[in-house]
Amino acid sequence: MLTTLAATAPYWHGGGFPFPVFPVFFFVVFLVLFLVVGVLRRGSWRARADARSVLADRFARGEISAEEYRSRLSELSRK
Repeated sequence: MLTTLAATAPYWHGGGFPFPVFPVFFFVVFLVLFLVVGVLRRGSWRARADARSVLADRFARGEISAEEYRSRLSELSRK
């Protein structure tokens, strides 16, 4: 027991790793995960917005009917 206490004592009294290293490390990990999830979510949202704009362009050019436009738009909204 005394040997264990002597071996770990410097970490308890200001030696070893400085205290802010752990909170900063976890903050950086959390920030990276938050950014990755945000980028992935934004990418899928952009894809749906692009699909809607293509659908609107096709409807405006008269390539599809109003009924087909509404059905495809509702299908995009469900995803």
